[in-house]
Amino acid sequence: MAAGEPDRPVRSTKGVAGVIILEEEKTMSKPKKGIAVRLNAADVAISNAKGDAEIGQYLGAFGYQTPQLSEGMALYEAADGAVKKQVAAEGDQGEASKRAQNAEKAARKAYQDLAKVARAIFSKDKAALSVLGLDRPMPKAMPLFLTMATALFDNASHDPDIAKALGTRGYDAKRLAAGRAKVVEMSAAMQAHQSAIGASQQATEEQDAVLKAMDAWMSEFVKIAKVALGPKPQLLEKLGILKRNTKTKAQRKAPAKAAATRKAKKAPPAKA
Repeated sequence: MAAGEPDRPVRSTKGVAGVIILEEEKTMSKPKKGIAVRLNAADVAISNAKGDAEIGQYLGAFGYQTPQLSEGMALYEAADGAVKKQVAAEGDQGEASKRAQNAEKAARKAYQDLAKVARAIFSKDKAALSVLGLDRPMPKAMPLFLTMATALFDNASHDPDIAKALGTRGYDAKRLAAGRAKVVEMSAAMQAHQSAIGASQQATEEQDAVLKAMDAWMSEFVKIAKVALGPKPQLLEKLGILKRNTKTKAQRKAPAKAAATRKAKKAPPAKA
C-alpha cells in the first residue's frame, strides 16, 4: 500500500448576517473513503498474517515474526484510534460553529431591537444616544460589537433617566438583563468555537502522523510479502494483496494506441 498524507477536511468561510467570518464545517459521521480503505487494508493484512500459520512461516523467513507483526498491529490500532478521535473532534467543531452562529444572530437582534427603540425615544437627545453608543452605526467586527453591545445594555440599565424612558416602551430591567445575557452567550459561544477549531486541528495533525507511520510500515510489509509469498499467490490474497497476472484492458490497448499516434504524426498534411 502506498504511503501518503491523508486528505484534509475542506472548509469554507461564511459570514453570519454578513458580519463575522466563521469557519463552517460539515460534521463527519465516518472516516473519509481513502483513510477507511487504508485502515481496512492494514487490519486485514496484519491480522491474517498473525493468524495464519502457513503465512507466518513464509513471512518469518523474511523477518516478520510475531514481534514485528505486533508492531504493525500497534501502528494500525493507533491510527484507527486517531482517526476516530479526529472524526469526533471535527463533529464537535461543526456543532460549535452552529451554536456560535445562532448565538451571534440572537445577540445582534437583541442589540438592533433596543437600538431602534432607543433611537426613536431619544431622536432629539444626542447626549443620551452618545451614552448608549448609538451615535454611530452598529459595529460589524465581532470584538467591537461585543464591547458596544455590552455598553448599550449596561448603560441603558445604569442611567436612571434612560432606564426610566426605556421602561415606558417595554424595556424594563428584566428585559435589558435578558438582552445583555444574549451578548454574554455570544461571547462564550465564540470562545468555545475557537477552542473546538484548535482541538480539531490538533486531532488532524495527530491523525496524519500516525497514518503516515502506519502507511510506511505497510508499504515495506507489502513489498516483502510479495517476495515471501510469491510462490503462493493465494496466500497473498488472504492478506488482501492482489497479484496482477494479466494486463488491464487499457494496458493491452496501449501499444496499438501508441502506434496509431506515431503513424498519424508521420502522415503528410492533407492538401487544401
